Amino acid sequence: MSGMLTAAAAQVNSKGTFQVALGLTGGAHATEFTYSFRLAGIPLSGTNTDAAATVAYPIEVQGGISDRFSLGITLEPGRYIDSAGTRPNGFFVASLSPRFYAVNGEHFALHLNADVGVGVLRIGEVNSGMRIYDDTYAGGHFRLGVQAQYFFGRVIGVHLGMKYAAHTLRWRDREPEDPLLTNTDYTATLRTSGLLFQLGLQARF
Repeated sequence: MSGMLTAAAAQVNSKGTFQVALGLTGGAHATEFTYSFRLAGIPLSGTNTDAAATVAYPIEVQGGISDRFSLGITLEPGRYIDSAGTRPNGFFVASLSPRFYAVNGEHFALHLNADVGVGVLRIGEVNSGMRIYDDTYAGGHFRLGVQAQYFFGRVIGVHLGMKYAAHTLRWRDREPEDPLLTNTDYTATLRTSGLLFQLGLQARF
């Protein structure tokens, strides 16, 4: 029995091990914004493509299922970087996050991970320093990545990782309400795809 406990303690992840992490994530994304509406009964639509950067602060909790697998959740508040300061915004992402540990040593581990979940983006419009309106978008996302972990001792460590991320967010509403959008059957979708780079601190129990 003592030999089994020693072997489990000598691995970053094992059955019954819990990990908690706080991180900082920077992202670079290609964006596609599509919209449609009806004007005098005539359907009109358009597409705009651009690029965007994000910064976020993921909070991760993982529970070991076996030596090779763990499952957890990720909660991630953040924002799109707007250097002009005219589009104040914020987003929140929640994900179910399975991991597969390709390397699972005493201090070092390397795992493949995925995030599947939902997110909400709230983005505003400012004119002459005054907030004009806020639009809310919501939808799903998928992420696939790799992360390296290093523990200095039994409890505290650091991590560094990279993910491919794809998000699809659909326009939900505007505040204050704009009757023109309702009367013209306005719809819009924001799709993003890009890379996320993450570093942070972690603890295991």
